[in-house]
Amino acid sequence: MEIGRVVGSRDHADYQVQIYGPGEMPVPPTAPDRALGQFVSIPVDEVERLIGVIYSTQLINPEFGTLGPRLSTTQELPVFTPDYLAETATLVGVAILGSARQQGGKTVYDQRTPPLAAAIDAPVLLLAPDEFLAFHQGESGPSLAYFPRLLARPFPALPDLLCSIVDRLIEAFPSDRARLMVVRQNILWNAIVEAR
Repeated sequence: MEIGRVVGSRDHADYQVQIYGPGEMPVPPTAPDRALGQFVSIPVDEVERLIGVIYSTQLINPEFGTLGPRLSTTQELPVFTPDYLAETATLVGVAILGSARQQGGKTVYDQRTPPLAAAIDAPVLLLAPDEFLAFHQGESGPSLAYFPRLLARPFPALPDLLCSIVDRLIEAFPSDRARLMVVRQNILWNAIVEAR
């Protein structure tokens, strides 16, 4: 499912994505589709896609603070001003964690920073559950090679994001529950220590 498009970037592995609003898609994305920790893919070309995770949300409302009398209510605007465009937007930050490449008829996943970048207006799609599993499948259990890069980008919701990823992996890889619980406890412990 396509949820938005790339509108900018902060660096090579940090993208700003505008979420589609009502009327922009036949079925607009819902709040859970753009939630913290949602995995997405961004096509680069016919062969390669970037794999990322939503880590922040920013709500844009240029009309805030423009108080004053109005001749039309919000509901009347389409009737009296059909050319009026609502300029509100929902932007999400997407941290790129790796890539998926078509190679020899199969998909090869890589958790290193991809050398290629997405283009402006590139579509952003939800990552299917089976692709989430394939992206995290290592040689001997789940792979979290991108965690150090996320830890290097501190933001307030980082511990919650990391724990939500680990929780999904615990469900997906029940035989690795004990190891993943240790990772989760370390994340929480570090969050408590750094908060002091």
